[in-house]
Amino acid sequence: MTLISQEIFDRIPTAVIVVDDKRRILHANQAAIDLIGSSATGRDLALNLRHPRVLDGLDQVLNGMPDAEGEITLPVPVARSMSYRIERLADAPLADSSVATLVLNDITSAKKAEEMRADFVANVSHELRSPLTALIGFIETLRGPASDDIEARTRFLDIMHRESQRMARLIEDLLSLSRVEINEHVPPRKSVDVERSINNVIEALEPQAAARGITFKIDCPPDLPKAIADSDQLHQVFRNLIENAIKYGGDNKSIDIALAAVGRIPGTAHPGVSIAVTDHGPGIPKELIPRLTERFFRVDEARSSNPDNGIGSTGLGLAIVKHIISRHRGHLAARSTLGGGSTFTVFIPTDLQPKNERL
Repeated sequence: MTLISQEIFDRIPTAVIVVDDKRRILHANQAAIDLIGSSATGRDLALNLRHPRVLDGLDQVLNGMPDAEGEITLPVPVARSMSYRIERLADAPLADSSVATLVLNDITSAKKAEEMRADFVANVSHELRSPLTALIGFIETLRGPASDDIEARTRFLDIMHRESQRMARLIEDLLSLSRVEINEHVPPRKSVDVERSINNVIEALEPQAAARGITFKIDCPPDLPKAIADSDQLHQVFRNLIENAIKYGGDNKSIDIALAAVGRIPGTAHPGVSIAVTDHGPGIPKELIPRLTERFFRVDEARSSNPDNGIGSTGLGLAIVKHIISRHRGHLAARSTLGGGSTFTVFIPTDLQPKNERL
């Protein structure tokens, strides 16, 4: 390809790959390189894209069969839904061999939007049933037996106010989770100052922590690299983790936040930064730690749902954190000791250059 034709080729937003009759990659535009890796040219496509439906379709089209198309799911680094079309080039530039194009179009957002609509209705109907039932019961009581009872009216209105706030938090968290999940397959590309983001969160939560006598201890090296991240979502991750530490860490204690550079994020080939948030609360039973990121899971149902102790949880905070970290191609780890507190550590990449990942 000439420089101009390659530039035009690279501007095509969908992934386009040209292969010869041996399935060797002759050309790939930038969208395809982002998908399969920067050094795939000249290699057998099967080394970077192992989906049998696509490979079988390519072989058939290269052998003279009609064009092929369909939908597949690519599992790494996060699951993505793709539509594909394979066409044989009749007037190929190589006279002695067949040449075909493989076009891959990411339809993950559309697929997730369909799933989100169904999940949102199911989750809302289930989780709002209890507070709505309570509100209806108190309203009926205030309109009937307690209509002239000033003391009961005041008490019931306080409960109704708390239940309505709980519903508002639940809906906001569900919407937030849906927004995160729908773009989870698209990694962020901007650089973010992690230390500044942490300090912004602490500043916002300082009054809440001070009311419980909680102090912060921050350990950050002076040369901490910037993370490749979405600044708003990273702020949301830190806020969720630090709010949880305030809620469950106990009064008049400290929250320790340690930042560090790491050469390799667990489960990936990327360097990054780690952010560990440690509280000194009662801890979490070991057998429950794998369930912490499940939707609506609460370690202590009574404690989490009792508004009198200042702790109100929708059970979605860590699920949101998990999906944000997944979008960032990072890692979330949790460890805890009963009576010895808990530590939640997130790893965020500082480099997301495409690797030759086998899809």
